[in-house]
Amino acid sequence: MTQNVGGPDAIPPLPITAEAVVGHGRGILMQLIAVAGFASMGLMIKLLEGRYPTSEIILFRCWPALIPLLLYLPMQGGWKALKTRRPQWHAVRCVAGVGSMFVGFQALQAMAFADYVAISFTAPLFGTLLSIPFLGEKVGWRRMGAVGLGFAGAVLAAGPVAGTLDPVVLLALMSAFGYGMAMISMRKLGSTDKSAATVFYFTLSGGIAGLFVVPGEWVTPPAEDLAILVGIGVVGGVAQIFMTEAFRLSPPSIVAPFDYTAMLWALLFGWLVFGTFPAISVLLGAALICASGLFIIYREAVRGVKRGKIKGSSL
Repeated sequence: MTQNVGGPDAIPPLPITAEAVVGHGRGILMQLIAVAGFASMGLMIKLLEGRYPTSEIILFRCWPALIPLLLYLPMQGGWKALKTRRPQWHAVRCVAGVGSMFVGFQALQAMAFADYVAISFTAPLFGTLLSIPFLGEKVGWRRMGAVGLGFAGAVLAAGPVAGTLDPVVLLALMSAFGYGMAMISMRKLGSTDKSAATVFYFTLSGGIAGLFVVPGEWVTPPAEDLAILVGIGVVGGVAQIFMTEAFRLSPPSIVAPFDYTAMLWALLFGWLVFGTFPAISVLLGAALICASGLFIIYREAVRGVKRGKIKGSSL
């Protein structure tokens, strides 16, 4: 029996309590696995050390990811799960998501892992601001204050990297903005479409976009790099499935806060693999961004703001 996993009305937001967290252990576990998967994907991109054009990385990020997604499709009801009543919002999600992925991969290859992850946490802040014109939401002074605090944290985190607005940091912010726009489209699609449709069309569009761009930039990888490139796509596809299931099993107010465990993976990978550790200002900035994001999630739960349950990574 299949379920519509995208409806924001299916499970109302819950207060974030210890009892609620314990009661949604499966959803939380799947979210933790998904975040670890996306962090591992980011690590593999960093390991390539910029040897391949971004278009080629996107190509491998998307086409191999279709393998686990196609295996997941029967759990969503088969090919009929790809039907949509809002193709225009799929188009928005695909353009915003692929654009976010393109500039995000460029920034990730040039920045320290933890620095990039800290900046990427501003995506929900952009999503909150974009919900005002696109969803007609009323964002009160508390959430607006949290957004302002989060962006102050982003400035603090970007300081030692940027100094004078380094273009790489701007790319990371552009990626976060694009993903914030993708979040808005996913919230619109959440009331009508299954998550399989959103993930499938986004992945397919990224693969097609890569095909158009990569011919003039193609670099033939040796076997070891080819394994990493394919692994980027497979791990990314599996992580998307786990994240989708996490938001099917549990409401966003419970699951979404665990997105921020990505920072722990970024710190661990940066230290063990690359021998780097972020400056104190980056850690403080990341803490401010995380705190503001958590407060926004809490306020939305308290106020009963309906959030689409479809979720996917900009990576």
